[in-house]
Amino acid sequence: MRFANYGLYVFCVALFLSVGRASHALPQDGLVMHYTFEPATISGDVVEDVSGAGNDGLLNGAKAQGGVLVLNGADNYLNTDPLEIRTGGVIPFTALALFRTDRADNGPLWMWGDNAAPSASGSAEGPVGWRSTTSNFAAGFYQGGHFYADAEADYADGEWHSVAQVGDVDVGYLYLDGVQISSAEAGYVYGAPPYFLLGARTKNSGSEIDDIEFFEGEIDNLVLYGRALTGDEILSIVREVKPVSSQGKLATVWGELRR
Repeated sequence: MRFANYGLYVFCVALFLSVGRASHALPQDGLVMHYTFEPATISGDVVEDVSGAGNDGLLNGAKAQGGVLVLNGADNYLNTDPLEIRTGGVIPFTALALFRTDRADNGPLWMWGDNAAPSASGSAEGPVGWRSTTSNFAAGFYQGGHFYADAEADYADGEWHSVAQVGDVDVGYLYLDGVQISSAEAGYVYGAPPYFLLGARTKNSGSEIDDIEFFEGEIDNLVLYGRALTGDEILSIVREVKPVSSQGKLATVWGELRR
């Protein structure tokens, strides 16, 4: 019996490790990128895009540890190549991830721009993080000026939270933990495919969210879509992606097997 359990355990180990290399449980329509940060998806400084779209990311000092991206707030970040969204007159998009930090005086979780290096973009907007005037969490948008979809708390409590930034034609939305929190004016479109920086600002743009250059904390399960997801779709993704490492997944499996 112990041998049978062990065999089943080994099978589940392989199954759960393979989860880090698939996006099949997520909505596929418009999926542009998915980073799980699981060990099987990291090769040197390259983070594999498990969506199959080929939009791999490049680690710049940042480390993927235990299935999450760890950023030191000093000089760590991840950048993508130019992405075929938010350009060519197509406005809608969704960016969603899990994050954890205990700092509200922090750089943005992510920001869009026209350069792969921090603080080097000409056209740049859309930071998500903390407003310098309130210290509360917010999603930034730009349309002739800076606008903010604000939360009423900082969410810098050392716990895992999900955040989604959604641009839908002329309105932008902030979702936290699967719930729509607020909205703001939006609608910016890039003249060429934009870069996406995780853990750093693309420019000191004048937004209240990008005063600090780098983010300190952890990020997990980043997904990007070239369309505005519905509230139900966002909630389904939040329920699907879990902020746990492979070890945590295996411990859960083994615990279930022993019951």
